Amino acid sequence: MSQLRNFLWTHRGVFLPRGVTKETLDVLPGFQIRDDDVVVASYPKTGIYRTCFSSAVPSLLSSQQVKVLVPMRNPKDTAVSMFHFSKKLMPMMGGNADDLRWEDFVQGFSAGIVPYGDFCDHVSGWWQMRDDPHFLFLKYEDMKKDLLSAVKTIVTFLEVDLDESTVKEIAEASTFNNMKPVLDNAAAAESRHIARKGIAGDWKNTFSAEESEAFDTWCEKKLGGTGLTFDFE
Repeated sequence: MSQLRNFLWTHRGVFLPRGVTKETLDVLPGFQIRDDDVVVASYPKTGIYRTCFSSAVPSLLSSQQVKVLVPMRNPKDTAVSMFHFSKKLMPMMGGNADDLRWEDFVQGFSAGIVPYGDFCDHVSGWWQMRDDPHFLFLKYEDMKKDLLSAVKTIVTFLEVDLDESTVKEIAEASTFNNMKPVLDNAAAAESRHIARKGIAGDWKNTFSAEESEAFDTWCEKKLGGTGLTFDFE
């Protein structure tokens, strides 16, 4: 079992970092969302660092105006990115980075024994809202291929009045190459480990053939029939 398990605790069957407290989770059901709020709901290391639980859907639906952005990334690249991020954080949590091995981590990922739990449960929980006009689903791989188009889609979804020049400036500032130096020099030590490669398909450099096949079987079992697919290139 992955050494990461020693630094997690469970809440309603979901593994969480110890920095997420029960007191914080207990107040979430009563959290009041304003009509003009914008929620970014993602699994860790899918292009956005912060996470929003799919169990929060009922609260979000209490407002008919709130906009919800749901970024997603193919699970293999997500697993690899989370592995490297977790290794960098191990010393901060009192552990040893060398104790976290990929072979153990990938098995833990498939079992949901990673921060914020099972990837497939998380994305499928949000995916059920795909027909709701207040939700916009974005794929990491699509944004890498054409970031400007993705920014335009977000601007339209949020109903924000921006001129073409501003939209292009936002897209340029949002590229990995422009954001990485900012994160690398962030005041918070944890933030300095967020950005690594920022590419799609890097999983091929980590997964063995057997691991890839087993991972595919797991994904098909969990997501088959949902209509949710990912680009692994």
